[in-house]
Amino acid sequence: MVRSALLLGPIMLAAAPATAADNPYELVDKQVVLDDFARCVLEQAPKRSRELLATAVDSAEEKKLAIALMTGLPACTKGRPVLTMKTGEARGALAEAVLKSDGDLAAHLASLEPEKAERPTETDGRKFVYAYAPCLALASPANARGLIVTVPGSEDEKSAMLGFDASLKDCMPSGFSYQLNIRDVRNHVATALYDRAMASSGGGDTNA
Repeated sequence: MVRSALLLGPIMLAAAPATAADNPYELVDKQVVLDDFARCVLEQAPKRSRELLATAVDSAEEKKLAIALMTGLPACTKGRPVLTMKTGEARGALAEAVLKSDGDLAAHLASLEPEKAERPTETDGRKFVYAYAPCLALASPANARGLIVTVPGSEDEKSAMLGFDASLKDCMPSGFSYQLNIRDVRNHVATALYDRAMASSGGGDTNA
């Protein structure tokens, strides 16, 4: 039975579609799987996808809509026996899919200029990452745009992340140590870029 779920713990590996010719269990980067799934979800349910992206981050409404959306389209698992994700991963992958498919929004994204970002103070779990990623996106929107167009798990992705340079430390809460999780930061950077692009377009920033 195909199962798609939003769980607290991430999985690092996912099975390729059962129709793969040579190796039906070829291991792939999880973000590649999430991106493929998100593109399908956006195509099948564009209105509900935008509704999810309009919710407040880390809210009960966000989790409720994410679970309903991500478990309601089993065809998008494309034969994978198990597909699990965190709410932030689902939202980030969906935000990235929208930014890559919506030409008007992409134009607003491209017009964003660097702005001075205040050093975050939040150090708790997802709250930290959601404060850290927007700081990076605000300080260097061009680099943030470059990050989300790289192939997940590639050397280009690593280079794009390191390209934030001093902002990687400047956006870190004082005295806080964080072992960089590129996938986690990438997903939240995508969410932050979507919010900024929406605000620039006049659509409002519902997560402010």
